[in-house]
Amino acid sequence: MFGSVVLFCLVLCLLFLLQRTRRGRNFPPGPRAIPVFGNLLEFNAQNPIPDLNRLARRYGNVYSLLFGGQKVVILNGYEALKEALVNKAADFSGRPTDLMVNDAVQRKADALGVALSYNRQWRELRRFGLSTLRNFGLGKKSMEERILREIQRLEKILEEGVGSVVNPQSLFHNFASNVISQVVFGSEYDHNHEFIKMSIAGIRENAKILNGPWAMVYDTIPGMRYLPLPFNKAFKNFKEIGLKTLEVVFEHQKTKVKGEPRDLMDSFLDEMEKRSSSTFSEDQLSSFAQDLHFAGTDTTSNTLLTSLLYLMTRPHIQERCQQEIDLVLQGREEASYEDRHQMPYMQAVIHEVQRVSNTVPLSIQHCTTNDTELMGYSIPKGTIVIPNMASVLCEEGQWKFPHEFNPQNFLDDQGEFVKPDAFVPFSLGEWTNHGADRKPGDFDSCGKQTGKGFILLNFDIPAPGPRVCLGEGLARMELFLVLVTLLRRFQFLWPKDAGEPDFRPVFGITISPRPFNLERTRRGRNFPPGPRAIPVFGNLLEFNAQNPIPDLDRLARRYGNVYSLLFGGQKVVILNGYEALKEALVNKAADFSGRPDDLMVNDVVQWKAEALGLSLQSYNRQWRELRRFGLSTLKNFGLGKKSMEERILREIQRLEKILEEGVGSVVNPQSLFHNFASNVISQVVFGSEYDHNHEFIKMSIAGIRENSKILNGPWAMIYDTIPGVKYLPLPFRKAFKNFEDIRLKTLELVSEHQKTKVKGEPRDLMDSYLDDMEKRGSSSFSEAQLCAFAQDLHFAGTDTTSNTLLTSLLYLMTRPHIQERCQQEIDLVLKERDEASYEDRHQMPYMQAVIHECQRVSNTVPLSVMHATTKDTELMGYSIPKGTIVIPNMASVLCEEGQWKFPHEFNPQNFLDDQGEFVKPQAFVPFSLGPRVCLGEGLARMELFLVLVTLLRRFQFLWPKDAGEPDFRPVFGITISPRPFNLEGGGVRGRGRQGEAGRWRWGHCVSASRISFTSIVPITIFSQLTVSWHGPSSLVATVTSTKLPLVTVRPANL
Repeated sequence: MFGSVVLFCLVLCLLFLLQRTRRGRNFPPGPRAIPVFGNLLEFNAQNPIPDLNRLARRYGNVYSLLFGGQKVVILNGYEALKEALVNKAADFSGRPTDLMVNDAVQRKADALGVALSYNRQWRELRRFGLSTLRNFGLGKKSMEERILREIQRLEKILEEGVGSVVNPQSLFHNFASNVISQVVFGSEYDHNHEFIKMSIAGIRENAKILNGPWAMVYDTIPGMRYLPLPFNKAFKNFKEIGLKTLEVVFEHQKTKVKGEPRDLMDSFLDEMEKRSSSTFSEDQLSSFAQDLHFAGTDTTSNTLLTSLLYLMTRPHIQERCQQEIDLVLQGREEASYEDRHQMPYMQAVIHEVQRVSNTVPLSIQHCTTNDTELMGYSIPKGTIVIPNMASVLCEEGQWKFPHEFNPQNFLDDQGEFVKPDAFVPFSLGEWTNHGADRKPGDFDSCGKQTGKGFILLNFDIPAPGPRVCLGEGLARMELFLVLVTLLRRFQFLWPKDAGEPDFRPVFGITISPRPFNLERTRRGRNFPPGPRAIPVFGNLLEFNAQNPIPDLDRLARRYGNVYSLLFGGQKVVILNGYEALKEALVNKAADFSGRPDDLMVNDVVQWKAEALGLSLQSYNRQWRELRRFGLSTLKNFGLGKKSMEERILREIQRLEKILEEGVGSVVNPQSLFHNFASNVISQVVFGSEYDHNHEFIKMSIAGIRENSKILNGPWAMIYDTIPGVKYLPLPFRKAFKNFEDIRLKTLELVSEHQKTKVKGEPRDLMDSYLDDMEKRGSSSFSEAQLCAFAQDLHFAGTDTTSNTLLTSLLYLMTRPHIQERCQQEIDLVLKERDEASYEDRHQMPYMQAVIHECQRVSNTVPLSVMHATTKDTELMGYSIPKGTIVIPNMASVLCEEGQWKFPHEFNPQNFLDDQGEFVKPQAFVPFSLGPRVCLGEGLARMELFLVLVTLLRRFQFLWPKDAGEPDFRPVFGITISPRPFNLEGGGVRGRGRQGEAGRWRWGHCVSASRISFTSIVPITIFSQLTVSWHGPSSLVATVTSTKLPLVTVRPANL
């Protein structure tokens, strides 16, 4: 009998519980609930936001949950929140009771602070809070001055640890706490003060507890509330903070002077004496003060921490902020809050940080004050309502980039700051959080709800007219002034040994970033930032001397596109990215076109000569005269004309002959292409076509190649960094000897020209120079300067062109499909013509794209030639003094994200549009930019086109089978060259030439080849095969296939 009664009671309880889980008619839908637990098990207690968003995708933007026996409605998306909290604010502005946060606050005080129900008492407190904050400087200069004083303390602490790693969590919590303490308690506490330390610790711990799993258990299963479980720690924290706050209240009562309030507490006590109502009591003052202190500390500090996390890991954004700050504040000691109107990008970054930090993702729990309707659903009085602010801050359709950190979310097409309607980090309507905008600049972040429906205190205080967040002005002011001041003073860096940053937040009443450390360096007043230097060595040890380009790119990711280094005692500014280079070398060309002196390359070139040629000459009258002379003379000797084309084609014939003779044997293309390029420029400069074994050519090529490595190798870096070593007999002395040998040989040529030239009938550039020298009689034109100028042109015309040709060959051998497509286009355009013409380039878009892509990836002069500022100037917001060395990192432009379709791979599509037509992006700058652009650019383009078209028409280039994998790592010098490689065995395949007789053997051509025989019979060969050809008038083809069952040899165009 007893068992039956027990069973009957259990069934009744179960039916009762099941009945409680049922939703009423027209109540928002939701997932099925479990008795006792409701929907508690639907969520990850560590962070329920993803689960709330998942349910919204399933049930819509208004759905319901059950926590224990309480029905809760979740609002998602801007439209739903606006409808409830703005359009129907009176219906949705209540506050639920019987939750842990209420019990924790009220247990010892019987006062809820601003977390009161929507009633007269709440409105009185809001009006008092708003008027008092205004009286104590909110929105005025006095508040700004208080914040700046506290920032100075923050700066001092950061300054003391420059170069070391610091944990910023306590630092920013203490800062925010002290700012709000000045308003509430009237005191600037030391960061180690007992009250501050206890308050900060209690606030941070309670923020986690009140939206953690134990608070969820407390609110869901009421019977657990009286057990000694971990949530009791929150009650203990609130009690201790409350008692300390009451002590401060009693101190104020003893020391205050009526009518002369020092802070909010004095004002409240004065009001309490006037009104003698329950709204104003000591307990209510204690709760109100705690509310403001919590809200003014936690959200602001967490937003500042999130700001630094994102800025450290996005140095290009940090750099752009600093440029804007420097530009606006130039000459002033301190920032002002009014400066925000001139800093649209900084404003956008601050607001974007608020959006992604999403510090109060679930606002404060609301409650319906009467039966109402929302989005077609009926919602009874007393229903708990949770606004999911996180859903609005990343809502598709409301933001340009909803799921990434991008300040463009707050900028219009003109770069002006705009604030979208969906920017609601602290709720909407009547209950807009006090400190809601505290982050962006508000006074407090008031209680928030995070977690499965748990709420904290709310500090919404009405302003006249719309319900504006009470602490909004203070929070915005704090965020702006702190970030602007610190970014102006410091460069914030992610520590090298810290691993990858973790952006997953820690969920509590507020969301905070996971603990992290930061590193900072001191910015020179407006000078570009950079890594910390070591005495004597400067930043030399930052680099791999064999190839510093990856290290330069690494530092750009860390410090931004304009940063500085120290080499010995010399400051050097590095420019990265197209915009920085264009701004310096084009828009401000006169300021950045100087040349540094006292470097190894200057000493080497000037040693015993006292002349710098053109490339190292300062940006002055002499340089301009030399450049004008060089351009006009190159034009006179055929640059861009048929005569120059003919000279190049004659030299190509010699190249063909050598390659032809080497079919089937080992060919070293390095010397071959260096000799070719040297001979082309020699015809222009010296008027001679030298044999490739000529003593002058051999010595010049060897010296150029060796000096290219020395002058950008470790010894040159040591020479420039540690001046004292330049007089020691170290390996760099070899560069001096090489230049002197070349100079003496060049002087012999000058003497020969002086003896044999005919005035007014120049044979070459040397004759033209000597004629001008006789006319001018100025120091710009001298034998020493001619010698240096000729060496400049010979070096530049040899090394860069030959290295680009070698790189082209390397890429074409290892990408036979690209080589084949080039050959098809060449054959189609040239047909039966004997020679290519430079004009043919307009009909060869793919060939043009391949040549330009080879130039891009070969990146032959990655650091251009060092520049120097000719006067004090400004670049991208930074001040750069006269005489500063400037290194344009051309390599950074030629593989810059956003400038190229395929920045990190070899792909001719980088230079082709959707119709397959050739296009040249603005970031294609292998010859530099501005007035210092390469003098021989036109000659180099003509050589590259004619050489590659002619050789690809004649030969099939293959990577030797036994050569292993190709090594694309370059050899770094003044110019970059590919590592040595050979064409051997079947590496070079002849393609036959009209008019020749003889026996040729073609072996194992993987790709289809078109071969023109003596009888002008083109044959297309498929598969892997061998063809034997005999004589000029008959065709005997022996074909052996190793792959396909059927091989076709098809004569065409007989």
